[in-house]
Amino acid sequence: MADMERAGKDSGFVYITTIVYFALTLFNILHHEMWRDELHAWMIAVYSNSVTELFQVIRYEGHPSLWFIILYIVKHLTTTPVAMQIVHLLIATFSAFIFLRFAPFKNLLKALFIFGYFPFFEYANISRNYSIGILLLFIFCVFFRKDLKNRNYITLAVILFLMCQCNVFSTILAISLGITIFFEPLLFRDFSVYKSGRFFTAIFIFMAGLVLSVIIMVPPADSFSHPSANFTDNIAQRVSDQISQVWNVFLPIPRIQKAFWQTNFLSYLPLQREVRYALRLVVSLGLLLFPLCIILRKKTPAFYYIISIVGITAFGYLLHGGSLRHKGHFYFVFVSALWISDYYRTNEFIKPSLNSFFNFFERNRNYFITAIFSFGLIGALIANTLDYLYPFSASKETANYIKQHSLQNMPIASLWAFPSSGVSAYLDRAFYNAEHDRMQTFTLLKPTTKRKEDVHSSEFDSVGSPVWFSGITNVVTYRNNAKADVLLIVNNIRVPDELIKHYGLIALKEFTNSIVKEERYFLYIMPYAGTSP
Repeated sequence: MADMERAGKDSGFVYITTIVYFALTLFNILHHEMWRDELHAWMIAVYSNSVTELFQVIRYEGHPSLWFIILYIVKHLTTTPVAMQIVHLLIATFSAFIFLRFAPFKNLLKALFIFGYFPFFEYANISRNYSIGILLLFIFCVFFRKDLKNRNYITLAVILFLMCQCNVFSTILAISLGITIFFEPLLFRDFSVYKSGRFFTAIFIFMAGLVLSVIIMVPPADSFSHPSANFTDNIAQRVSDQISQVWNVFLPIPRIQKAFWQTNFLSYLPLQREVRYALRLVVSLGLLLFPLCIILRKKTPAFYYIISIVGITAFGYLLHGGSLRHKGHFYFVFVSALWISDYYRTNEFIKPSLNSFFNFFERNRNYFITAIFSFGLIGALIANTLDYLYPFSASKETANYIKQHSLQNMPIASLWAFPSSGVSAYLDRAFYNAEHDRMQTFTLLKPTTKRKEDVHSSEFDSVGSPVWFSGITNVVTYRNNAKADVLLIVNNIRVPDELIKHYGLIALKEFTNSIVKEERYFLYIMPYAGTSP
């Protein structure tokens, strides 16, 4: 009877907390203005006329296909970008439910976790392909068991197959889990699994998913984003740079300011830059090692934890340094390793002193987890509050102004590709993009035949820079071909007065109140043949 009452209370906690999470996250996303990375994926799905065309575009993205396929299906129901947010809300809520229902933590810790920075802000409000990877990771943890002989390897392989199709970091975790599954029988000296046809069928399924993911993620040779490994002599410095970012992941408390995103409260401290860096590195190493010490006497989760941390760090070192939203996967490695560790008993070392040493970390396990989850909760409260007070991106406000003043049907040009794609999405129409010299609704990372080199808005530092000159020149050509006034969208910085005077530009409106600095916009009219609009 007592067990039934406890189960009922736990069930009530799970469903009530899930409903609260859903309601609060719905409120948050309805007050979140999507930025270009969110809307870029949506526009690819909306403007792909077939699955074949969708995959042709995805090849240039550097991402696997699952999120794009989901959006492609949704766009047949509606083409409003809010639909993507609702789908993402459902994914995030289901992730929270799985964690609340199955994770082996106390209820307080479960609640602290799901209302933490990554589950409640970064991977909830911002509609990207990260949340679905976390959902699949949690589902994997549910189906993973220590019973090697009776484990459903086919189910686990299918989950890993899908994880490989989410994003590169989800793929890294899938690889780590796949390697763990393969070598676990060696860790326990139980080789009977290697005689099972289902086991090797599962390995084949996982490998097929990995190969498919790699094929899609590696862009063609003519892509602007074609990857190249970055090897340098200063290996120690680059590795420490990757590890030091763990501070931001486990202590994700942003600065209290409008442009809070990707910042950290550490920058408030009145310390020299070198001291801050050293502090970040030392604490980050401690934050990585403490969980390892908690689970080190459990072979399988410790093996998985080490491989995952090394994998994420190596990817950041070699290919893409990443930012907080990418490094957040360190956090979920930590959580999933602790989750899996609950399936295993503790193995004693031969030396009693070693057992005493690791007993300390195991005894203080819940204190450490509570502290980390509490920091996440503080970070989420600050981030969600600031996202409510300020527009995350000014793209929606800019698009609304264009509609309200009936400018949406005139020729529109953007000086740089990526920052203006959000405005394009909210207007649901193509712009002329001066940077890539073509009409587009989303930024295809493929050169035109006219274009000789790629340039970005961050490269200019003066009125006479090549970016200003080539961009404005391309807009002039577009205006002359259209034989009409052109609405010009510029992001991040005003057009210099010299160029305004030279080209007769008419300043219309500025939208500079957004959290993302690059998505603050300036609107101009470029008159045709010197006529006024």
